[in-house]
Amino acid sequence: MKPPALSKTIVDLFQSRVKDGFYQSPLGRMRVEYSSDATRIAEYARSRFTRSRLVRTMIAEFHLSRNSLVVSDDDHVKWLKPLFLSHLAVDGAMPQMARTILMAALPAPPPDSPPVTINISDELIRETYRAMLDKVLKVDLRAPLDEYIKATRFRHATRPMVLEGLMYSLNLHRLLLRPLLYALEWLFFRRTRYMQRISRKLEKLIATQAIAREGSWLTTLQQLRDQGKLTDAQVNGEVTSMLVASFSLSSALGSALLCLAALPRYQRLIHDEPDFARYFVMEVLRLYPPFRQFGYERLADEQGGKCPVAASGEFVISTYALHRKADHWDRPRKFFPERFLDPDAAKGFRYLPFGMGKRLCPGRWFSLALLEEAVKYVCSDDSHIILARRDRLPTGHRGCLVSFAIDDSLTYQAKDKAS
Repeated sequence: MKPPALSKTIVDLFQSRVKDGFYQSPLGRMRVEYSSDATRIAEYARSRFTRSRLVRTMIAEFHLSRNSLVVSDDDHVKWLKPLFLSHLAVDGAMPQMARTILMAALPAPPPDSPPVTINISDELIRETYRAMLDKVLKVDLRAPLDEYIKATRFRHATRPMVLEGLMYSLNLHRLLLRPLLYALEWLFFRRTRYMQRISRKLEKLIATQAIAREGSWLTTLQQLRDQGKLTDAQVNGEVTSMLVASFSLSSALGSALLCLAALPRYQRLIHDEPDFARYFVMEVLRLYPPFRQFGYERLADEQGGKCPVAASGEFVISTYALHRKADHWDRPRKFFPERFLDPDAAKGFRYLPFGMGKRLCPGRWFSLALLEEAVKYVCSDDSHIILARRDRLPTGHRGCLVSFAIDDSLTYQAKDKAS
């Protein structure tokens, strides 16, 4: 037998091991329980937990900030979240917000012109971000900021979770080793570094080129900073969270549009029964959850359970696997929104597109309402476009923190209003 090649030996040294429901990196310190079993998740949910260190680190890297509600500690979240929720757009503003995003991301071509095809993800990120600044941060954009956003390409790729986990297990996120992490990012993950530069530029431009309206979320953040209750970094973190929310919303909205194009019968159904849009969106979030995994960690005083003493206590839920598990869903890979007509369909910890417990996404109702109104608009007589038939449902990138469709090309044409 020939000795293994050097490259295979090196790969084996870093290869993760999966045994008895645990992920372990041989050369690192990370040992994490993972699960897509609703019964085990329900058992874990009865313990006292917070967001895990692993996922907080990963989200901080993707979030382009370490100082927002999503990555902050529990006490900070408990204090700041009610203030944030009071600034979210009311339901009455959702139809116009959805229409604004879609009309800007999918501009109607001239009448009688042939259909156009675009890659929808980057366009949706940009226009959703502009809408978030308008309706959530509640600022008006001066020309330099608005022009910069319009000219910038918001690249939607994120690092694979396996590589994130490996870098975490090898302590590369610690302060002394961060230069090595930056070197790896510069060599292999330039898109990550690119978006980090974009976010820093946007923070500076918003500080100087955005006009905060009276009583806006930005004004509230600045007042809390002036009172010594928030730091500059925390204010910037909340500002940058508008961009991060735009990534996850755009992932879900892009998947919804691609599904509508592939399944025109649902366009007709939602046209006739607009309330069905809620079930359609729920099925999109089941099969194509923007966040493919959520991670939690038992608090220090919690004992027992299946997590061994030697493990870190970190618990990762694979949302993608949970939502497609045959034990939990009838015909799990079939796109079938009608399943949610059953009011109990989403119960029992088998449907978690926004996480669970006290670390649930704070903007989940806002996101659901926006997605629902966008789907209603595209299917309505008022829509400015007609989606061309697509021959397949989307396929998402696996193993990324936020997943976008691999083929996100969408073809459409202007609607003839006379007809």
